[in-house]
Amino acid sequence: MTSTHMIDYPKLFAVRLEYSRALLKLSLQQQDLIEQDDYTQLLDVLGQKQRLLGQLDQYTRQLPQLWEKWKADRDQLPTDQRETCEAILQQSEAVLSELLQNEDTSTQSMVHRRDQTREQLKSLNQGGRVGEAYRDNLAPVTHRHLNIDQ
Repeated sequence: MTSTHMIDYPKLFAVRLEYSRALLKLSLQQQDLIEQDDYTQLLDVLGQKQRLLGQLDQYTRQLPQLWEKWKADRDQLPTDQRETCEAILQQSEAVLSELLQNEDTSTQSMVHRRDQTREQLKSLNQGGRVGEAYRDNLAPVTHRHLNIDQ
């Protein structure tokens, strides 16, 4: 039996496509949760993504030279099997491209929200200082005191 018959490329590539689709689905959920500021569920989705990536990594480690072998075997496969594989790979690439784009959008959203929160905290901190200054200046003379330790 030749090496082209030992590996079921369509099955392998279909499994990879399903992992990609599952990651995209979780990534879309992640983006929705970021927009909703639901960080509890976001942590759950991130955990699911991490587990899925771990499973995908284990799966791909089983055939470490898969891509080299695919390149070598590709032209020896029957035309219909080769076309099926190429279609699956093309779908995978499209899903992965969308996944990367969505991950970039999620990252930008998180950075933007972090920066907004930082500015709000800075504003609150400054507002508190202003309030203290006004309180000290507007307090009746009987409530003013000199703090030697300041």
